[in-house]
Amino acid sequence: MQSIGPNDPRLSGAATDRKTSRTALWATVIGMAVLVLIFVFAIIQAANESSVLGWILAAIAGGWLAIAVYVLFMVRGTLRFGREAVARMEGEMRGASGRAPAAASSASEGDSVRDQKIAHSFQIVLVQAKVLSEELEKGPEADREVVDRSIDTINLTAKNGMGMVRSDGPISGTVVD
Repeated sequence: MQSIGPNDPRLSGAATDRKTSRTALWATVIGMAVLVLIFVFAIIQAANESSVLGWILAAIAGGWLAIAVYVLFMVRGTLRFGREAVARMEGEMRGASGRAPAAASSASEGDSVRDQKIAHSFQIVLVQAKVLSEELEKGPEADREVVDRSIDTINLTAKNGMGMVRSDGPISGTVVD
C-alpha cells in the first residue's frame, strides 16, 4: 500500500502542515494589514478633503476589506473541514491495513469474474459467427479479409476461453473486440 504524504521520512505530515500553515498565516496577516491601511488612509483622506469621491473610495476600500475577511473565514472553515476529512480517512486506512478482505469477495468473486470472462468470450464468438455468416451469404462478393479476421478472432477467443476453463490459477488471456 502506498502511503499518503511526503516520501521524505525526515518530514512528517504535521511538520509540513505547520510550515504551510505558518506561511499562509503570515501572508494573510500581511494582506489584511495592507487592506486595513488602505481603508484607514481612504477614511483620513475623505475626512480631510470633505469630498464625496473620497468617501466613495473609502466605502470601496471598506468593501474590499469586508470581502477579504469573509473569504478568510470561508477558507479557514473549508481547510478545517478538509483536515478533519483527511484525518478521518487516514484513521480508516490505518484501521483497515493488515486485515484480510471480506469473506464475500474471496472465492465466489474469482468464480464470478471467470464466469463473466467466459460469457464475454462466448458473446465474441457469437458476434463473429454472425459477421462470418453475413459475409458468406454475399457469395462471391464476400470480403475475404473480413472472413479471415472473423475466423482468427473466433479461434483466438476459443483458445482463451478454453485456457480459462482448464486453469485453476489466475485468469489470463487477450480480449479481442
